[in-house]
Amino acid sequence: MSGEKKEEIKKAEDYLDIGKLYFLNQRYEEALSAFQKVIELEPGNPQGYYNLGLVYESKNMMLEAKKMFTQTLELDSKFKPAEDHLAKLVGI
Repeated sequence: MSGEKKEEIKKAEDYLDIGKLYFLNQRYEEALSAFQKVIELEPGNPQGYYNLGLVYESKNMMLEAKKMFTQTLELDSKFKPAEDHLAKLVGI
């Protein structure tokens, strides 16, 4: 793995951590930006999609939340939290 690729992953992890802090402080727009950056840097990262789903769910944007939880499960079919959130939203 090249040094550049390792740095990219580190940045994605940093954005994930920053996004979680924003989310916990109900700063949803900043959280959305951080999690979108995770996906931009690392499109195969299920954590980015899952956390975007949580933000959308918190903003009552249920269609977008469903899409993000579905994408999470497409990347990682055993991602139980995404499965649980998607199950909650199925009837909506």
